[in-house]
Amino acid sequence: MFFGNKAFWLGAIGSAAFLAVFFILFVDFDTIGDVLRGANYAYVAPSLVFYFIAVWFRSARWKFLLRPLIGKPQKSIYSVVIVGYMANNLIPVRIGEVVRSYYLSLRESCTVPAAFGTVAVERATDVLALLFFLAAAGLMGTVGVERAVGDISADVPGGAVTLAVAALLPFLGVLAAVVVISAASAETVLGWLDRLMFIIGKGLRTRLLGIAERLLEGLTVISSPTDLAKVFAWSLPVWAAEAAMYYLIAIGFDLRPIFDSQVEFIAAILVFTSAANLAGVLPSTAGSWGPFDFFGAAALVALGVGQEVAAAYALTVHVALWVPPTVAGAVLLVLDGKSLSGLMKGARQSDHPITGESSST
Repeated sequence: MFFGNKAFWLGAIGSAAFLAVFFILFVDFDTIGDVLRGANYAYVAPSLVFYFIAVWFRSARWKFLLRPLIGKPQKSIYSVVIVGYMANNLIPVRIGEVVRSYYLSLRESCTVPAAFGTVAVERATDVLALLFFLAAAGLMGTVGVERAVGDISADVPGGAVTLAVAALLPFLGVLAAVVVISAASAETVLGWLDRLMFIIGKGLRTRLLGIAERLLEGLTVISSPTDLAKVFAWSLPVWAAEAAMYYLIAIGFDLRPIFDSQVEFIAAILVFTSAANLAGVLPSTAGSWGPFDFFGAAALVALGVGQEVAAAYALTVHVALWVPPTVAGAVLLVLDGKSLSGLMKGARQSDHPITGESSST
């Protein structure tokens, strides 16, 4: 299903490359085992409470974005979000976002492209919230954010410019599209797209424009700066709750004494949260294995945490993020009488092809 997909191979190569660099730079197999054995995993269980609180805020934010499309949801949005994260954890090239949109379309009166458009808006506000957290860490004053970014970028071809472009361009593009579409109207944008696709046959062009029209429906649920501010406000508790999860796990790894004050410790967790999650835009396999671990550990090492401790902590956080939604999503699908393979098949046959694959219709 995926092995002929170029996006799959790009993600696989990206994950392999980042994991290789991660293990070469940060992992000493003679000592990382001692670090993992010495950690206090009693903090992991309560940290999961904050993870599911973050999912609740994600669900509330998505309900806000979906209001112009479906009004009051007929069924739980929370379970749809959990299933979407399960799919992202198991299926490469972030197909889980399309699966989530298709699953929503089965439960509510909403097309797949329109739902997918609201997910794109979510991702744009996520990056703004993470950049806000990174700025907040800098304003806390004493963790050397500039040094951290410099050390991380030194290990990446192209340096800080590559990081900035890779992390920001897709999201800024979505935000720019929302602003332009809101100002110019969907009809005008569709006219532009029609002219740009002049070399495509009329039949295929008509179908693509139909998909674009429904996608624009989701992208333009934000119709004013006030709405954008509200979505951004919903995004802050999402990432604050997830950062609280990371904070508790960090206590179990005894990271607090490394920093001179509680403020520095919190700021370091915010830097880790931002660096690890912004790295999700880079090519990787399902679950963002590789970029999350490398950039999360690199940020901590740059802030003075030992390499093996940073690596063990980043891997533990990633496992804690990966297992709960994967298990919970599988249970919810079984209870709903659905299967992941069925959702994937339906998503491929819907009017929004899965990323990197051709539609079967």
